[in-house]
Amino acid sequence: RPVEIAQIIEVKTNPGMTTTVNLPDGSVVHLNSESKLSYPSFFDKDKRRVTLQGEAFFEVQKDPEHGFVISTPHETKIEVLGTSFNVEAFEKDDFVSTTLIEGKVRFDYMKNRQSTAVLMKPGQKLTYDSSSSRIQLIETNGESEIAWKDGKVVFHATPLPEALRMLEKRYNVEFIIKNDRLKGDSFTGTFTNQRLERILEYFQLSSQIRWRYLDSPDIKDEKSKIEIY
Repeated sequence: RPVEIAQIIEVKTNPGMTTTVNLPDGSVVHLNSESKLSYPSFFDKDKRRVTLQGEAFFEVQKDPEHGFVISTPHETKIEVLGTSFNVEAFEKDDFVSTTLIEGKVRFDYMKNRQSTAVLMKPGQKLTYDSSSSRIQLIETNGESEIAWKDGKVVFHATPLPEALRMLEKRYNVEFIIKNDRLKGDSFTGTFTNQRLERILEYFQLSSQIRWRYLDSPDIKDEKSKIEIY
């Protein structure tokens, strides 16, 4: 019989859109805005390997004999046995983060040109800074990190820069913070179907920030720019 060769399938999401991907082993991947997932049409007998650029929530089918490996930017990868977790790994960002909801995860990264691993527990969020090779681990219930897959934006004492990054992905805009003092502000709240302008009005009421749309000199610019000042 001829040897069957797996085809590489690539799924991309448009700005402001999300999608769900069913993998050959029954695992489910929820893909966030402007993200890309590559995976084979069938997994071989070794490990189940996929590649992610962007953000996704994984619900991995348990299979102790075949580990599940996600390759992410900045020479990082995540290996799991059967679990649900969120990964944010955009190539344009210096950081990679993963939030473990249940199961086991091993985060692999390079430090001083040597492969280093961190074992995570449920309820932890790991953030890796590729510019300094530093790891930060914090406790979280994961609600804020995975709300996007249900069409929600959830803030839990979320610092302004992180809150704006969440809104950028959801509403396909780009924020420019002109007042560094505002970066220390944090916000708590849940938004489902509200317009972006309404959410920014809440920010304005609670934190005295001001905002305005900027005219782009480039007519081909697909993203609206919003200045926070």
